Amino acid sequence: MMTTACGRKCGLRAAAIGAHGAERGAATPRGLRRKLHNAGERAAALRAVKSEGTELEPAVNLWSAAFPSASEALPHQGITGSVLKALEEEVLDNGEGINALRRFNDALVRLAERDDWERIMEPVWSEMAFNLESFNPVFTACMLKVQCTIGSTNYEARDRCLQRLIQPLAGEYGLHAGEPLDKTHRELFSEWYSSVTGRPLSHILDNPTLKPIDGQQLFARMMSDVSNGGGLSDPVAQASYALGYNLAVEYLAHPEKTWLLESFQRFSAERLEPCGRHVAWKFLEVHALGEEEHAAIGHEAVTVFVPESHAAHVRQAMRDHDRDFAIYYNALADLIDVTQ
Repeated sequence: MMTTACGRKCGLRAAAIGAHGAERGAATPRGLRRKLHNAGERAAALRAVKSEGTELEPAVNLWSAAFPSASEALPHQGITGSVLKALEEEVLDNGEGINALRRFNDALVRLAERDDWERIMEPVWSEMAFNLESFNPVFTACMLKVQCTIGSTNYEARDRCLQRLIQPLAGEYGLHAGEPLDKTHRELFSEWYSSVTGRPLSHILDNPTLKPIDGQQLFARMMSDVSNGGGLSDPVAQASYALGYNLAVEYLAHPEKTWLLESFQRFSAERLEPCGRHVAWKFLEVHALGEEEHAAIGHEAVTVFVPESHAAHVRQAMRDHDRDFAIYYNALADLIDVTQ
């Protein structure tokens, strides 16, 4: 286990980096405003991390080459990519969630100024560990809503939609088309945590005083929203709502993880590197690079399946998740905001 000596201010780089952070302020991460309506082009830009400490290289866009276009699958007038893109910009790019992410990341960078940052971060680690896994049942619930439209929707549209939904979920467990079995995202998170703290992940998972209350509340709200289909009665309308919710989760995950990577790089440069701690970056890199493709796939899942007349259901699902996502990240910011 690493000593706590690194809890004290180390090196002369802190002042320069702190000034750099002040200049950047609450700037949003690069690439926040994305053009996800063309999933093939966006996914082709994805870069894969081969192993920790190696250069990032372009990945082969396997999924988009294998899937027919959305227009081939939909037997009815479906929601168009341009309409969906407008909803993404209206609700998600300018929603409460982005503001909450900005507040959290600003607080994370400022935390490097504190000698007791390790103590302050412990409940945040607990929250993030729970939150990481909690999204997988939500993805599964979204898939189930689409599957339960059997007999009410077109076979091919339903099949192609589900084909898109399952890939990001499989990736959470190290399954990628045409690639050897990789580490699960929970394994990568564990490596990240241990590289920063010098402790095994069990240090927080087995600690009864570190209950991820905010993550549990977010999980309960997400599962309630999706399981109840937004309060709609028709199975197809519920599926449309679920697909809008799935897209909102994936869409916000891109700025969430990109921002976290950039903020933690700054935190590491000021607080960890001068003390000789070497961060295992793969968890953050994989998510920062991969979530954009997942959002593109989620976008296509909507255009493959959702009728144009259900655009309001998609908008409502986006608003619901944006609201709950913001509550969660504002709660995390409260845990580490040293200015309060």
